[in-house]
Amino acid sequence: MRYVQIVFRAIPRSVPCVDLSEEIDRSRTVFMKLRGLPMRLIASLLLFSVAVSPTLAEDADDSNIPERQQRLYSALEKVRPALVAVLDGRGAGSGVVVSGDGLVLTASHVVDSPRGGRRFPLQVRFSDGKGYRAEILGMDRSVDSALLRITESPKDGEEFPYVELGQSSELERGDWCFALGHPGGFRQTRPAPVRLGRVLSVGHRTVVSDCAIVLGDSGGPLFDMSGNVIGIHSMITEVIVENRHVAIDCYHRDWERLKSGERWGKLYSHDNGLSISDFVGINVRWRSFTPEVFRVQRGSPADSAGIRTGDILVSINDEPFADQLGLSNLINHLDADQRVDVVVDRNGREIHLKMKTGDRPEPDELREILKRRFRGGRELLDQRNEQLSSSRKVGPFEKRSIEELAKFEPILETTGAATVELRHRGQIKALGTVMSEDGYILTKASEIEDVSKMKCVLPDGRAVTPTSVGINNPYDLLLVKVDAQDLKPVEWVADDAEAGSIVITTDGRGTPLLPGVVSVHTRSLPTSKTGFLGVQMETLREPRNPVKITHVLPGGAALAAGVKVNDRVVSIDDRAIRNNQQMALLIRAKKPYEKIKLIVQRAGQEVTMNIALTPRYISEVGDVLLPRYSDTENLGEFASVHNSGFPEVLQHDTDLFPNQCGGPLYGISGKAIGLNIARAARIKSYALPAAAVQKVYRELLKLGESETESDDDGDDQPDEE
Repeated sequence: MRYVQIVFRAIPRSVPCVDLSEEIDRSRTVFMKLRGLPMRLIASLLLFSVAVSPTLAEDADDSNIPERQQRLYSALEKVRPALVAVLDGRGAGSGVVVSGDGLVLTASHVVDSPRGGRRFPLQVRFSDGKGYRAEILGMDRSVDSALLRITESPKDGEEFPYVELGQSSELERGDWCFALGHPGGFRQTRPAPVRLGRVLSVGHRTVVSDCAIVLGDSGGPLFDMSGNVIGIHSMITEVIVENRHVAIDCYHRDWERLKSGERWGKLYSHDNGLSISDFVGINVRWRSFTPEVFRVQRGSPADSAGIRTGDILVSINDEPFADQLGLSNLINHLDADQRVDVVVDRNGREIHLKMKTGDRPEPDELREILKRRFRGGRELLDQRNEQLSSSRKVGPFEKRSIEELAKFEPILETTGAATVELRHRGQIKALGTVMSEDGYILTKASEIEDVSKMKCVLPDGRAVTPTSVGINNPYDLLLVKVDAQDLKPVEWVADDAEAGSIVITTDGRGTPLLPGVVSVHTRSLPTSKTGFLGVQMETLREPRNPVKITHVLPGGAALAAGVKVNDRVVSIDDRAIRNNQQMALLIRAKKPYEKIKLIVQRAGQEVTMNIALTPRYISEVGDVLLPRYSDTENLGEFASVHNSGFPEVLQHDTDLFPNQCGGPLYGISGKAIGLNIARAARIKSYALPAAAVQKVYRELLKLGESETESDDDGDDQPDEE
């Protein structure tokens, strides 16, 4: 069993967007917690409606990429106006309007108040910024569903924009879907990001997809390709394809109870271990969301019922389940000595069995059972790490399955061989984009430490040595030249790609590798206008020079200037530094490339440094939301070291790893819409738009030519005596 599938954590709400200061303050802890639940996983949703639409149009052909694209554009235009942010003064989640009179679906954990009641009025906010007061009607905490009602009339028009509900019971594994929400909270300057994926598993209460969601998406909608709501975002694990949504049929079944104001149930976010106890007596291995029995305890209820090793569990009491947590919650609702119907798939045949549950173990006994399961869990840790790596085994229904990637091959047949690999001692450090037939290549500058030690592997497999031509630091682009005359340069689109555009990244042979969708159209990042020193620090309880440098971040101004760990900050621009917050505010007030005078105490001596700040090249923690992508220890492994601060970017949802940046990002025309420049967060990769890449290329090419001419002029001068 995979550990990562047992540690679901629902976040009953999103948290306020934290505008952290310029440096990362390790003396303070910013808690992002559910209403009382620890945060290991993230995102939550709920949904309901009055009108029901067919889940899929009869003539739909989502296997055809151009048709899939048109359906996505059409659905997005229809559903965007109905998306809302759900705010209560303490945090933010998402929701979706499902009736013209203002009924809103969200997740129960977004609006379930802690003890002490609600101190702030509940509000929903539409994408145009208009806000309305709302009230909670009903909720079922056990499935994480809730229903709200807007209590004010529409400011414009006779009714609110709304969407229709689909039916999750009609979904099949592999169906295409897309997600909307407000990750990190509502942003007036950033449209709700689009995520595209496929349905991986469907249960009585839950839909699982590989549409990546994160904190703040909680309560937002999952749509089919016709624009009907099929789920509400609820939970995630660390694994990118494990995104849990409340099945829309939960709202259909409980509609009258929710609308009447009834509130019931308890939210469970972890496997309780009942299945492996004497209550049932089976161990299940999950593979691509398929539950295979790999051990049946002798004399257990499962053994007596005739369940065998190798059986695939289909349903219990006519309830299918989508994942391990779904199975755990289903079993948790059974009573001791209860007779239940169990359906298994045995060698392709459905077998119907009768099982009588055993005695329910006491909580202490369950804890011991779980401890024994994970004792010496090296294998589980290895499985978890494999699931988090770029070599993760891809399931047959994922958007990046072999069959789906093959559909991009005709699109890229004549244009896709413009990607190269930059390697050091055999390891890929970055990809590169071929800009000319005669060997000019752009790549991600911060991933290349020493060009002279790199090998450039061309699409035909030749390995050549690159030479540096020039660097553009704001865009983090490096132009290199290789000795080749027959390369195929990338073809660029003429216009910016819009949100919802399907994209594909290739490997160094031009083979389709990673699919995705443009989540947000071209925009400038606020971090590109913020000065950044590139350190982490803590405030000590000491009267003199209390601020100590704990980390010097790679690629930053501080590292280049010689700042060291354990330096004590004395002053910045002759202003004495007393704490982290003061130092951070001073730096944030500066512009990129502005100089500061930094004085530190080191080994009893004062050291003065004049430092030119950089843009903030590491994302704000409030934009990243997950420690896996924000912790400095993980920079370069899960998030790029230089992952923000770009003057303009396209945001897309491709599951890039840092060493997969630097190559072209293709649209379905076969032409590149941009150059992949960074992985920033779970749901967020950045590409530089085509026009910006070409502009920087021309500038670097001209710079290289002028330096060559200058060198040639110097060679013509006579030697001086």
